Amino acid sequence: MPFGVAHPLLRYIAQFATTSFYSRIEVINGDQVPEHGPVIVLSNHHNSAVDPSVLSIKFPHGRMLHYWAKSTLFTNKIAGSILRSAGNLAVDRKTRDNALLFASTFDVLKQGECVALFPEGTSATLPGLLPQLKDGASWAALEYHKNVREKGRLLSNGIDSVDEDPQELTICLAGISYTDKSKYRSAVVMEFGPSFNVGPFLDEFEVDPKAAAKRMTKHIAEALTKLTVNAPDWDSLHAATMARKMLWVDDRSIPLRHLVQIGQTLVDLFATRTPSPELRQLTNLLLAYHKALRDTSFTHYSLSGVPLPDKLDPNNKHDLPTRMRVLGHLLLSTGKAMLRLPFFAAPLIVHMPIYLMGKYSLRFSDLQEDHAQNKIAVCLVLSMATYVTLFFLAWAFLFIAPYGFILAAIFVWLFAVYHNSLVDDNYLGAKKVVASWRVLVGIWSAHAKHETLHQIHSLQRRFPSTSISNGFSSETTSTNQQRTSTEAMSMPLLHEDNVSDESNPIRRVLSLRVEASAALGEFLLGDEEGKRVARRLEEWGAKVRKVRKEVPAGQGAGSVRLE
Repeated sequence: MPFGVAHPLLRYIAQFATTSFYSRIEVINGDQVPEHGPVIVLSNHHNSAVDPSVLSIKFPHGRMLHYWAKSTLFTNKIAGSILRSAGNLAVDRKTRDNALLFASTFDVLKQGECVALFPEGTSATLPGLLPQLKDGASWAALEYHKNVREKGRLLSNGIDSVDEDPQELTICLAGISYTDKSKYRSAVVMEFGPSFNVGPFLDEFEVDPKAAAKRMTKHIAEALTKLTVNAPDWDSLHAATMARKMLWVDDRSIPLRHLVQIGQTLVDLFATRTPSPELRQLTNLLLAYHKALRDTSFTHYSLSGVPLPDKLDPNNKHDLPTRMRVLGHLLLSTGKAMLRLPFFAAPLIVHMPIYLMGKYSLRFSDLQEDHAQNKIAVCLVLSMATYVTLFFLAWAFLFIAPYGFILAAIFVWLFAVYHNSLVDDNYLGAKKVVASWRVLVGIWSAHAKHETLHQIHSLQRRFPSTSISNGFSSETTSTNQQRTSTEAMSMPLLHEDNVSDESNPIRRVLSLRVEASAALGEFLLGDEEGKRVARRLEEWGAKVRKVRKEVPAGQGAGSVRLE
């Protein structure tokens, strides 16, 4: 077998790190991958080193994967030995001879191994797949068939050979999707599509190899598109993501099996070329809310602890939650968090430096596709140091006991399991508490900020301007003073409810949350297209807010109630 001791070790480390960062990793249609025989698996690539990590630790049947690496990385003897032991294949990208380019790939395929490739070439944060996939995977598959036909069992060194005739190559396709790829404790789904072989492309390959490779790449692109969420632009993707977060407030309630279908259904809705005025307004509100969340470092879930008002007027400014109401919910969420805290205190203290360094690692790169890998890498190093220290402390404490070494190892393992079993509720609960405090401070500070100006306006009402002799014409002075007094009298007293949302980011994000929630519910339950989409989403567990318009007798549009 062309794998050394480094591969299982690295895969174990990757499994520990990745499953600690993501709360769920689900595999769909794993039966599309054969248990035996040569396989080339192709996947999308939007999350740097995390994508191959997920692919390796969750690949069906426990099969191990080879990856391509630049041949120059193998020039150093030590580095080359580690890379080969891990199963990486040297690829000389400078050569134009495909036989040399894919030599190591052909060797492992003839031995019935699996090779994982990313046709996009590089990791990138985009609203969909790269518009043009690279042809390397197609060339490798087609050239492998040619190599088997011409050389049979013989390997690339011209001396060694495999024991049996090489089997037919299977091309597998995997779409990797994330609920939020850079967020701690988010979820991942890896879905496999129908596998295929190179048979339909061989006749054309004999006549026009380049055209055959291009056609096969096009087929791969179409298949990967069906396994991933693809939007024509960022606006439609952001609007769809924001709508999904409103319909499934807690990511843990999203059925990962339908994550791609949910995302693509919403993208198709917001990517409509001729949107109705209602859909256009909804899109604008969702985008504004998305930007406000980003600017204030809130998440929609963290704000779920702040209550929405019972009644909303779609034609007027929406009422924001009062300070006392926010305070009440804050005390409630804080109380719940405090009840859980004693059970999570020990893991929290031990892991606090890891949490803080994970947050700090965001400074290492501005690229979103690097955030998760940086968090995982930094936290992995700290976690290993933390657990090794914890192990030796436990071993020292249990030194006098028989088998203290084994007992210490079991204790550390159980401690890690205990942390992972409690971290979700405590982490998400803490985010709610922090968000509620920030909202409360934001609402109170807005009132305090304008209190001085409010007092000035009150004084202007109580003490109208008097004549002041300052050398100017008394007529001009009197006129100006009268105008100033009139303006002061006409200015409204500033109040908690009329502090500008534009000048206060907390109030603005709350206002947009209410408006977007009302608009989404009204569209999904009022528009025919919206009703069709709502029915599909509700089949997958979406919580569409019921909207009831209340129209008082003899009046126009009334209020809208979200239930």
